[in-house]
This record gives sequence, structure tokens and C-alpha cells, in this order.
Amino acid sequence: MQTTTPDILHCLKLMEDFGMWENIRRHSFMVARVSNILLREMHLSGLTPLPEREHVVTGALLHDIAKTQCLQENCRHAEVGAEICRELGYPHIAEIVLNHVILTNFEKEKYEDGIFGATELVFYADKRVRHDEVVNLDARLEYILDKYALSNPEYERRIIINFNLCRELENHIFSRIGIEPDDIVDLLASSPAELAHYPSEKTQQKGLRTV
Repeated sequence: MQTTTPDILHCLKLMEDFGMWENIRRHSFMVARVSNILLREMHLSGLTPLPEREHVVTGALLHDIAKTQCLQENCRHAEVGAEICRELGYPHIAEIVLNHVILTNFEKEKYEDGIFGATELVFYADKRVRHDEVVNLDARLEYILDKYALSNPEYERRIIINFNLCRELENHIFSRIGIEPDDIVDLLASSPAELAHYPSEKTQQKGLRTV
């Protein structure tokens, strides 16, 4: 079994291999950029231990690897995506993918100590990105309820519970770093050189910059 982590170019190939739609690719790259900013700010704030940057970025890029398939086949894309990653030989990435919709193991004591893994960063970043736009949790919740609650009170209840946990995680993260949640947008604009961008055809021909 492989133990390496696929780089961005390999992730792009996997996106192609698994038929990921363009809008989902752009969403995934923005989740990677937000995750990377959070990791950078944690480093600047002196938090330790920190997850491997490659795990964070790759987990973000591949978190929706099964989304296209499951939109067509009505399956659970987090579970199917995790299985895809396990079969490819990336069990560490599979855990991130599995937990990006619902964080199954919310470890409050760990977060209170300022310890956050790649799974938490990708889970939170995904909740901040609507399509390929960074929004606050209220706007993202409104979108999720409209798209996935299906006027079912039980679905709505579960979605709100999940977002309440995400709000709690957000509070833990930003109480430990030197920025506020709304600062993410400005940081994306001011620090483009060190962040992953969804490549145009020209940049793919020249070779994609890594994060």
C-alpha cells in the first residue's frame, strides 16, 4: 500500500479520472486555500503540534472526489470518497474525506488545548466555502438547509446540530490565532502567491505551482 500523499498535479489527475465537475473542482481548490491559510495562521501563532501541510491541502482537494458520482447515483459522497482514497492507498486522506461533512469525533478537550488536525481544518473550511466563494457560517447554513433539508424537519435538525458544532470549532480555532473569521477573505486576496489556485489551461501547460 502507498504511504505517500498525492501532490496537487496528481490530485488534478484524480479529479479528471473520477469525472469531477468543474464547479466541484473550483470549490475544492478554494477549500484547500482556506485550509492552508488556517494552517499558516496556526503556525504563526505558535500552535503545536500541527498537521502536515500536504495532508491538509490534499485532503481538501480530494474531499469531494466522489461528489459527481454520488450526485448521479444518490450515494453518500463522504463515505464513497473515503473508500476511493483507501483503495488508492491513502488511508490518512480517507479519514479527512470521511469526516468533511460531519465531524464524527468532536474532541472538545483537544481543541481547548489548541490542537487541531487536518480533519478539523478541512471540515471547517468546507463549511466556509459556498461553491467557490468564501462566506460566513450563517450564509453557508442557509444554503445547505435550502439545498439538502428537503423540507424535512429531521434533516433540518441534523444539519443545524452539525453547524452548531462547526461554530464551536470556529470559536476554538480563532481564539487561538491572530485573525477573525471575516479576515479570511482579505488574506486570500493579499497572499495569492503561496496558495493553491485552480489552474487555467495555460498554467497547466506550464506546470502548476504547488502550495
